[in-house]
Amino acid sequence: MLKAKDQFRCTCGKTHTVPPTEIVFEENAAKNIETFFENATYVVGENTAKLVETPERRTIKLEAEGRVLATMENIEKVTSQVLTDHIVSIGSGSLTDIAKYAARLTSKSFSCFPTAPSVDGYTSSVAAILIKNEKTTVQAVVPKRVVVDMNVVSEAPFDLLRAGIGDIAAKVTARLDWMLSNVLTEEPICEFAWDELRNSLNDVLENSEKVLNRDRSVIFSLMKVLLVSGLNITVVGNSRPASSAEHMISHSLEMYHENRNEIPMFHGLSVAMGTYITLKAYRVIFEDLKLKEKYLTNEERFFILSEFFSEEKAGKFMRVYERKKLPMEVQLSRVRKALKHTYEQFSEKVENALKAVRVDELFARYEPEFIEKLILISNTIRERYTVLDLLDSLCLLKDFSHRVFGI
Repeated sequence: MLKAKDQFRCTCGKTHTVPPTEIVFEENAAKNIETFFENATYVVGENTAKLVETPERRTIKLEAEGRVLATMENIEKVTSQVLTDHIVSIGSGSLTDIAKYAARLTSKSFSCFPTAPSVDGYTSSVAAILIKNEKTTVQAVVPKRVVVDMNVVSEAPFDLLRAGIGDIAAKVTARLDWMLSNVLTEEPICEFAWDELRNSLNDVLENSEKVLNRDRSVIFSLMKVLLVSGLNITVVGNSRPASSAEHMISHSLEMYHENRNEIPMFHGLSVAMGTYITLKAYRVIFEDLKLKEKYLTNEERFFILSEFFSEEKAGKFMRVYERKKLPMEVQLSRVRKALKHTYEQFSEKVENALKAVRVDELFARYEPEFIEKLILISNTIRERYTVLDLLDSLCLLKDFSHRVFGI
């Protein structure tokens, strides 16, 4: 287990430093919040405000129809009202991202009080912010302290428990994609991140049903794995250990709704959908499923991007897509050999976890044609190389997107 302030030479060739983040698990911390955060300004939502008692003068309450999103408007509300040098979020993903990015913009310290085991962002150094209806990953402030009250997180809304399983299952596909890029594009890889996560991740995936039944011991394990995953992001310096094709699908779906002023589903739920699709893509590779070769033109990509977002954003994403570092050649035998052990050890467990969160119900909200289009454009929004790019280069992405539910 990595320890705060440790420095170590990594397999990627760099020397990494572990941040001095203090993680505290304390029963009934919600009733004594001020004893954990000295002279803090608290950022709360309408629902999370009911879970703790914070000083009114030092509490910024964000309100919205539906739920609070991590928009620049909300971040500006925090930066304009913060009264102290320490910002503390009381909430889950969006409120955490708002507070940690506001802390960066105002040069404040940041801590958090998670209210659900739903995301790994509590300990990460990045935030997903909606800027001009575009999901953007930005550098934020590493938390000084994370205080977890198991009484609170165990009673989180059911969909946030589902979201936590979705977000943690995604670490498997993120790992596969990182290994894939390492093999084909020689992208450096940090092995410590998987070593820190693997065993605990395995246990949580095997017991995902118990999370949904509010088994406190398994929820405790889920919370710890999420916190470790976020620390991996912080130590590495980017989200590669935790986010890849599945998150690109998730972000594309979230941006689609946000571009229409609609509230998207919880992040971990859309990540569950992305993980399902990404794992299916790996099934094509490992089981050598026969798909028809169909070339997807850039004109087709641009048209779908324009339909989802706008012509301006379509042009921007196409430029991102064209900057991707692609392999000179693709040897599927090398890919299968390098990734086989991880795929075989975890693929069935991820599938079972996604069944537990009823991912089929999430897909049922959309027409198959919409999901097909979503798959076709999701690899354009980031330069990160993923299995979607591999299928794309093999001219299989088009047929895969059409047949994904039958694979």
